[in-house]
Amino acid sequence: MILIMIVLSVVTIFAYSMVRAGKAADQRMEKIAEKHFGLNPTEVLEEKMESQREVTRMIENEIRKGSAPLRFERVEFTVDTYHLVESQAKLNHLLDYFFRNGEYATLADKQVRSNVYMDTAKKVPSFRSIKSELDRRNMEVTAKRWIKKKHPSFDGDVYVENIRCIFSMSEDEAEKRKCVVDGEQTTAMIFSRKHLTALYLQCLINRKEIMHHRGYLEGVSEVCNQIYRLEDVDILFQCLMMDNMEQNDDRLYAQFSTVYLLQYT
Repeated sequence: MILIMIVLSVVTIFAYSMVRAGKAADQRMEKIAEKHFGLNPTEVLEEKMESQREVTRMIENEIRKGSAPLRFERVEFTVDTYHLVESQAKLNHLLDYFFRNGEYATLADKQVRSNVYMDTAKKVPSFRSIKSELDRRNMEVTAKRWIKKKHPSFDGDVYVENIRCIFSMSEDEAEKRKCVVDGEQTTAMIFSRKHLTALYLQCLINRKEIMHHRGYLEGVSEVCNQIYRLEDVDILFQCLMMDNMEQNDDRLYAQFSTVYLLQYT
């Protein structure tokens, strides 16, 4: 069990320089998000190395300000990464799980705010964590509307990809954050929203880059390899699930999920 808490930066009236610095950081984040996701998640990532360094700098800055010293390591694929979504009902069920709604509402504790979701409320999709229970429900409704406009047939054209994002934290830091909650030992970590968003960006960037180093996945179908290579696919939905992270020694694992629509020509 891992306990995650999110803190928001509080800026007082006299901290004008901090306000300006915060706005500048938000603008940089928006530019990176637009380049890597907002306009077209499947486009080639330009200036990839500088972008990765900028995201890393954001994370290090948030850690210095008190956010948990959690750093991205890599993404991991398995033979169980891809699953066909055979109907609208199954997709709705999947979205209920991602958003912790419907029969999965019992999973929606305070940690659900640590998840980062694709937000399709505006013309250009963005990504963010949720603000409230109502916001979480509304985001799912908006996601369903967005997907409906893409006209999936569910005749072999919709797949979900579940990969593991692996993060690391030193043993000393993990030991400092051990505590007991309701009689159960856990690790308590505090994240800023900006840190969570930056971790999401790193997962997104590395998801794209890994296929250039490993061009083919063994043990999966050619259709799944087409998705893996991001060939003729559109993104219907995407999220990083941090509320159910698993821990193994100094490694932590979170689920990064993407629902793809195959574009047949």
